[in-house]
Amino acid sequence: MTPMPLSPDTLPHRRLEAWKWTDVRTAATDGQAGLSAHGLPHFTVPDGVLLTEQSGETFKTDSPSGAPMADLARRFGGSVWEITVPEGVKPTSPLMIDNLTKGHARIRITVEKGAQLEMIETLKGAGGGFSNLDMTLKLKAGAKLSRLTVQDDPADHIRIATTHITAWDGAEITQHCLSFGGALSRLETRVAGMGKHISAVLNGAYLLSGTRHCDMTSYIDLASPDCTIRQAVKGVVTDKARGVFQGKFHVRRPAQKTDAEMRHDALMLSETSEVRSKPELEIYADDVACAHGNTLGQLDESALFYMRQRGLPAAQARALLTEAFLAEVFDDIESESLRESVIAKLRTWLERQS
Repeated sequence: MTPMPLSPDTLPHRRLEAWKWTDVRTAATDGQAGLSAHGLPHFTVPDGVLLTEQSGETFKTDSPSGAPMADLARRFGGSVWEITVPEGVKPTSPLMIDNLTKGHARIRITVEKGAQLEMIETLKGAGGGFSNLDMTLKLKAGAKLSRLTVQDDPADHIRIATTHITAWDGAEITQHCLSFGGALSRLETRVAGMGKHISAVLNGAYLLSGTRHCDMTSYIDLASPDCTIRQAVKGVVTDKARGVFQGKFHVRRPAQKTDAEMRHDALMLSETSEVRSKPELEIYADDVACAHGNTLGQLDESALFYMRQRGLPAAQARALLTEAFLAEVFDDIESESLRESVIAKLRTWLERQS
């Protein structure tokens, strides 16, 4: 049965604590392309990895309750795309996911015991469109995931991308996100650490101009001991752009000897730009090392003066300092060519602002 068309009135709004700075209801309109349609992601699947299309009824209740965008993906997403990396398989090329230009989509990925997966996601939507991606990743014992997401939507596109990661003993996660925002965008990662000795790096950067909006939200829920988490998110906003960072480490009583650090740093390059930041720690274990930090500011005037004194034009000096500020969060990308590709995108954006 075809579901009734979606009304913006049913979307998350600012009266919900987790969405108070990212009001989807206000941003969306009845005419938003894809608001009530299923989306069609495009996959490039490496050898040894299995891809199947399943009925949405098969995974009817697999998303956590209380996730409004996951509920909408269940209603309007149609088929579920299921990807499996069999036990011990280590593909030599990445899984590529792109072309979710509009609509709702659901993707389920399982990395079996001792297997590895490199993922590259390109999120580039259609003008005036609405996209909602609900992704679940299951990492079995000893599995390794390397994930890069680049979101570069038109200025009038609304994008919600939510990822739920469940990790078991010895799983390793390296995730990097680069966002250029949109009319409204929210890239959310929720990690459930169910096993011991989990290691995760969860880094990201947002670069926003005009009236673009980006929300990077994360929730790391640890229920087992001896886990190590590192998170660094940096942002640059100019004009009337709005950046949001919400990060939370929830360390349950059994998660003793957790070692977790979270940082958010943002540069505000205009007086009309806006950044909202909310780092949080909720800790019930008593033998942990957890910390968070947050800074908002402008470019270092003394460094700018130093570079100008040595003959660099003002615009070039600002671009070099901004690139140095942002590039650090991508140092953990193992592939040199992939890292250079990300840095090139940073430079292109900075050149457009000069």
